[in-house]
Amino acid sequence: MTMDKQSKHIAEQAAAYFVQRRGETVAQRREREAWLAEDDQHERAYEETGRIWDRTGNLRDDAHLQALKAADLAALQRPRWFRADWMLSAAATFTLLLGGAYLAARLLASPPPVTYTTTLGERRTEVLADGTQVVLNTNSAIEAQYTRGRRSVELQRGEAQFEVTHDAARPFVVSVGDGTVTALGTRFQVRRDTDATVVTLLKGRVEVAQGKRRRILQPNEQARLSANAGIAVQAIDPAQVDGWLDGWLRFRNAPLGQVVAEANRYSPRKLRLGDPTLADLRLNGNFHTGDSASIASAVVQILPVRVDDRGADIVLLSK
Repeated sequence: MTMDKQSKHIAEQAAAYFVQRRGETVAQRREREAWLAEDDQHERAYEETGRIWDRTGNLRDDAHLQALKAADLAALQRPRWFRADWMLSAAATFTLLLGGAYLAARLLASPPPVTYTTTLGERRTEVLADGTQVVLNTNSAIEAQYTRGRRSVELQRGEAQFEVTHDAARPFVVSVGDGTVTALGTRFQVRRDTDATVVTLLKGRVEVAQGKRRRILQPNEQARLSANAGIAVQAIDPAQVDGWLDGWLRFRNAPLGQVVAEANRYSPRKLRLGDPTLADLRLNGNFHTGDSASIASAVVQILPVRVDDRGADIVLLSK
């Protein structure tokens, strides 16, 4: 390959990587980073593409306009003697860009949010536009909206784990009610209960905020946000909070009332305490999510409890 052809190829490859960067997968991001690290010419071509792109102003975030401009971005980096054959095409493209500026600014500045949901007992993994991986737990819903300056996710119900792709220019913020969780390059879980929000940090750092209160969590810390108590932080055993990712519920000296409530999140057939005094009995065990009958059978073997399973619910009674 001659030097001129090589320069042309590098410019085109830089433009292609630059245009796809916003919606790239984790694998594509790694491929781009490896290509940039191969040669200083690659990095210079990529940076020049960015400088050219910046001159288009607010329009540069639109994916469709990005696709139209990819070839021209590469062409602008070529030596002068390569430019004659694309001048008319580039001029037409930029005319289209400028002519559609007002409409693009109104329609494309705020892309519509994307909603992800799971049903009762379902667990699903999704990859967001920036490569961030989200695992949705049972009966959960999030709404994600990305803009030029911010990646926003609202946890509407249920629970989700986020493994966030680092992007210093665009904070990743999860909102739940009146609280927010801002990722600082990290893996964490957020759960929305009726009376509180629970944030569990597994890796990295997050900032938890509620009103004027702020707390930075460290790995294996859990924050509980509630209207009455504010932000309460405690240390946790990570093995007990990430079991649901593999379909397990793990309890260590847990009150039976908590076990019942947690099990009922995953199963259409509910456990119910027929005697309120049973709620304080303590239980250890690992159970499959969604299998209320097996949990009831295990409880009978461990605690002074009997089962009445003749109705719609599985009722736990004192012996």
